Amino acid sequence: MPIISDRSGLWADALDPIVRKWFEQGFARRTPLAPSIFNVQMSDRAYEEVSGIGAVGTDAWNVYSISGAVGQADFDQGYKRTYTHVEYPLELQIERKTIDDNKHREVFDAAKRMGDSAAVKRETDAASVFVNAFSGSFLGADGVALCSNSHPFSPQKTASTQDNNGTLSLTKVNVATVREAMMAYTDDVGELVAVMPDTILVPPELEDEAMIIAGSLLQPGTADNDLNPQRGRYNVVPWHYLTDSNAWFMIDSNLMNDSLDWFDRVPLGIVPKVEDKTIRATWIAYMRYSYGWSDWRWIYGNNPS
Repeated sequence: MPIISDRSGLWADALDPIVRKWFEQGFARRTPLAPSIFNVQMSDRAYEEVSGIGAVGTDAWNVYSISGAVGQADFDQGYKRTYTHVEYPLELQIERKTIDDNKHREVFDAAKRMGDSAAVKRETDAASVFVNAFSGSFLGADGVALCSNSHPFSPQKTASTQDNNGTLSLTKVNVATVREAMMAYTDDVGELVAVMPDTILVPPELEDEAMIIAGSLLQPGTADNDLNPQRGRYNVVPWHYLTDSNAWFMIDSNLMNDSLDWFDRVPLGIVPKVEDKTIRATWIAYMRYSYGWSDWRWIYGNNPS
């Protein structure tokens, strides 16, 4: 039975809620991972700026007991990251004859697939932060890749650097090694950052191994009866948009929420285009957003060859 019996010039208006419904259904088909990883925020500007500030050295708290004068919190300026929002529009055209010929399934499928594509676009963009984490072509505010051997301490202290880039494969021993390396991160004044790694992000190919490392009661892969100290420390997060089957990431999720940003300037929507709708009608889906990181101390990446 036809879903639209009116064959007047208002056919496209009658079709509009159906297109929207199936577009939204396609967009919601899969549960996205990006909102649980990124600090998702709304924006009402053409761009957003996130400016870091340095840490306060703990010696400042000792000034009063030494001199009787109250110490002052003195911050150095950190790196500034600018997020410029990008527009992503896409058109969907439906011909009048499709409705006249009762090919309603084609309309459903077209709208649903377009919504699904929008969801995939956002997920692949979000995952690109990790896919390109080791690339010198995708730099952060400090001028190096997200996972690099040469992160400067601050704009004022560029001679000394820190490292969050490794080539270790995913094993129990290497997980312990990376955890210790992360917990040794320091801020711009040389104080420990208090990093507490609690997440291992992996491609599907490494999910089983990560689950064994993070969940085994005893030492995995051996006949030893020693307890596995890694058990219960990590939430294993697989993401099938990670394209390198060997690369894996250890993360402090609390620090990640402070440093990994996603700005929705205009949330995804779909609207009919104003045009002559005698023989075809057009809908325009549109979203505008930006994303990236403002600091690196929440992650340690390993990219084995």
